Amino acid sequence: MARVGHDDWLDAVSARMWRTFGDLARIRVGIKTNADRVFIAEHWGDPDTEPELLCDLITHHDLRPWRVEGSRRARVLYPYDLDHPRRIPVDLARYPRTAAYLEQHREVLSARGYLTEAGRKWFEHWVPQRPHMWRTPKVVFPDISDRPRFALDRSGAVVNGDCYWISLSELDADLPAEELACLMMGIANSALGVRFYDAVCGNRLYSGRRRWITQYVSRLPLPDPAGAPGVAIVGLVRELVQEPELAPAAQPELDDLVNRAFAL
Repeated sequence: MARVGHDDWLDAVSARMWRTFGDLARIRVGIKTNADRVFIAEHWGDPDTEPELLCDLITHHDLRPWRVEGSRRARVLYPYDLDHPRRIPVDLARYPRTAAYLEQHREVLSARGYLTEAGRKWFEHWVPQRPHMWRTPKVVFPDISDRPRFALDRSGAVVNGDCYWISLSELDADLPAEELACLMMGIANSALGVRFYDAVCGNRLYSGRRRWITQYVSRLPLPDPAGAPGVAIVGLVRELVQEPELAPAAQPELDDLVNRAFAL
């Protein structure tokens, strides 16, 4: 329902909006194995599987605003060809240790009948996403969080299904991809980003947690990146990505720049 001041604020944001996140980015959910106990672990024994099929995994526990924490330990058994643009499962005959490990769990994995009914192999993930894209830089953020935690990852790690991600290689604009990613993170991690979310999306769970899912994040607004405030936001975010410990002190400056970008 319309509220005095509320609608005026949204109108002001819309008047200065250049694009939305969804206009420029494909927002994807992370992988879904539907058998995490088989595929994901913090400690893998040497005989369990060939190391080249184990990938670092980003979960919601690893995410802070601006950067992924380097302390993550979870790794995922990812049985796909990382060099291929399409989802191509590996030939298990080439990986005897992995084949033996998966065979031990065949009953659990084969119980995912919907997967084989879809023409997939019994040892695949349900949602593996695009394997070759993990190596490119990406913006990652958790599905559920009380505050925005949009971070830049350059490590090549796989993103888990409790998070969403935006590949910089898919950003659709005539701008350097990393500059655009910095602008997106600056808006999403700002006070205006939270206020816009609550006004337009407003999906709150227990303890004030928000759902940062595709249909909501795609609506977040972006200001003109060529304007002075937009350029300043990108510059500040670059600093915060390199030195995230500066974020608490820099938050008021960021919020002021974002407000100026939308003439608020």
